[in-house]
Amino acid sequence: MTIKGQLDTQGHARVMVALRPNKKRSLEGGFMVSLSETIDLQQQVAKDLSKHFKRFANSRAALLGKDFEAFLVKHKQTREVAVEAGAEGVPPSPKVTYFPNLGVMLGTVDEAGLAALKADRKRVGKVVASPDFSLIPPVTESALAGPAPGVSWALSRLKIPALWEKGLHGEGVLIGHLDTGVDPTHPALAGKIDAFAEFDFLGQRMTNSITRDTRYHGSHTAGLLVGAPVGGVTFGVAPGAKLASSIVIEGGDIPARVLGGLDWCVGQGVRVVNLSLGLPGHDDEFSVILTLLRQRNILPVVAIGNEGPQTSRSPGNLPESLSVGAFDELDEIWLSSSSEQMAGPPARTAPVLIAPGVGLFSSVPGGGLRALSGTSMATPHIAGLAALLVQYRPDLPIQKIEEAIIASCKRPSAISSLRGNHGAPDALEAYGRL
Repeated sequence: MTIKGQLDTQGHARVMVALRPNKKRSLEGGFMVSLSETIDLQQQVAKDLSKHFKRFANSRAALLGKDFEAFLVKHKQTREVAVEAGAEGVPPSPKVTYFPNLGVMLGTVDEAGLAALKADRKRVGKVVASPDFSLIPPVTESALAGPAPGVSWALSRLKIPALWEKGLHGEGVLIGHLDTGVDPTHPALAGKIDAFAEFDFLGQRMTNSITRDTRYHGSHTAGLLVGAPVGGVTFGVAPGAKLASSIVIEGGDIPARVLGGLDWCVGQGVRVVNLSLGLPGHDDEFSVILTLLRQRNILPVVAIGNEGPQTSRSPGNLPESLSVGAFDELDEIWLSSSSEQMAGPPARTAPVLIAPGVGLFSSVPGGGLRALSGTSMATPHIAGLAALLVQYRPDLPIQKIEEAIIASCKRPSAISSLRGNHGAPDALEAYGRL
């Protein structure tokens, strides 16, 4: 719902506020400031701006808080929240949460608070409505008997083994993984999780959280990103890379959980982030967050959705995303892969490219392998490819890595530009372009 719609119906609105980066004039006359300096300076700005936010008993955050506390009491659990050192200026609360590595505030305002924020143009960049996200559910391919030994058809199709032969396995690259979590005991994922965080139903980071997968989706996408071979079956694109994995879906205050996960990933030093989640339909508001990621030299690789032609999900359909659709082993588009043409600005087709996403075996909790189909499965192939190229050229801005991937794409003849856009990348050609 728009900010105006929320104010008209509820008397308050949930907004994201992106703070302007602080700049210092250099000796040469230009402007320069480090990310650490920006975080320190914006911390004080956020502390001052928090006065424009208010608590509302009927706000979604407040009601979720009551529900969550009741759940904990019922199940005799203790709610432990880590107060990160960088967030002490504006402690997390139902009225406002500050994400220091992103420079973003999330909270509720009334008309007066909204007006004050918009009027503060020197310190406030944008004020937008808070979007909501959900898992992009995959399709289980129960008819498949089992994985074939050797390298998966998906890896072969993208020519990933050719980069392995050049010594590129993703070593030294950290990939952000926002999902349902991950099973660290799975043989494909043992030693692959460099950092883990869980964000509770209020979007606050939990201490003493045990690394785990709350479903199976996260372990499956993690395996496609960095999984080691299991039983002679090879399916991980960048087995030398590591994950900064966080639980952000499903349930609760998902905008706060996703922002918390992204903010944490920035702090961990990721270069690529895999987002197999989205909001049905088109929502421009999250563009500001994707822009902030790119400014921090992080490539957002996002699933486009599983609702078929002339549909798409945000943030995958936003121009700041490297969005991914799915095709099958016969080089035909997966019928449920979303795609949409948007007038803009800028005019564009989503997804940007496509990748293998049908009948793919990967890790699931408990040590087994399961075949799933979906753009959630296609997306890790592109995020993993980006990680291999980052290992090769860590000095390059992430935009150059992205440009090489897109330039290497070729669209199968059976797939129209409306459905497949640029087509599927060629890993070896992308490498050559760098």
